[in-house]
Amino acid sequence: MPTENKRSEPLKVERSTVTKLVITGAKALDPITVFLEDLAPRKGKITVSCRDKSWHAYWGGMWDGHTLAQFFCQLDEHYIIGYFSPSMGAMRFSNDTLMKLARKAVVDRRRMRKSYWEFSDILDNEDARDLFDQIEDLRNVESIMSAHRHGELLTDLFGAEWWRVVDEKAIELNPAWTYLCRIVTAVQQDLG
Repeated sequence: MPTENKRSEPLKVERSTVTKLVITGAKALDPITVFLEDLAPRKGKITVSCRDKSWHAYWGGMWDGHTLAQFFCQLDEHYIIGYFSPSMGAMRFSNDTLMKLARKAVVDRRRMRKSYWEFSDILDNEDARDLFDQIEDLRNVESIMSAHRHGELLTDLFGAEWWRVVDEKAIELNPAWTYLCRIVTAVQQDLG
C-alpha cells in the first residue's frame, strides 16, 4: 500500500559547484581524491580520500577573501588533522618502548645509575634477575590502561607513580598520524 507524503512543503534542492581533484604520483601514496566545495563566503568543506580511508572537514569561518583551497593551503597540518581525525594523536603507546624502558630501569638500578625514576636502593644480582625475568609479563600490554593489570611490577620498576613514566616515555610516533600528514602535505602542494 503506497504511503502518503505528509509534507505540506515541497522539498528544496540546492545546487552547488564541487571541485574534484585526483592527485597521483605522491611519493609512496596511492591516488588521493579531493572534493572541495565553497558553500558561501567564508564557508566551505573538503573531503580527502586515499585508498580505503576518507577524512572530512567543514569550516564556517574562513578568512575573508579566501577560497577553501587557499585557506586549506595556509593551515598547519596538525590543525587540519585535528579536524580530520580529532582523536588521533601524533604519538601512541609502544609496547616495544615499554619493554626497553623496563629493562633499562633494572640495569640502571643494578649499576647504581640515576635515571628519571628515583629509587634510593640498588638491586642485588638476584633481585635484578627476578625483575628482569618478570618484564616478559609486560609483552602483551597494549595501552597504558591495560598496563594497570601489572601495577605491582611497574611500581617495582618505575616507582609509585609508574603511570607517569609509562605515559611520557613508553611512546612512539604514530604511523597513522605520519601517513595523514603526508596526505595533507600532498594535497596542499597540489592546491598551492
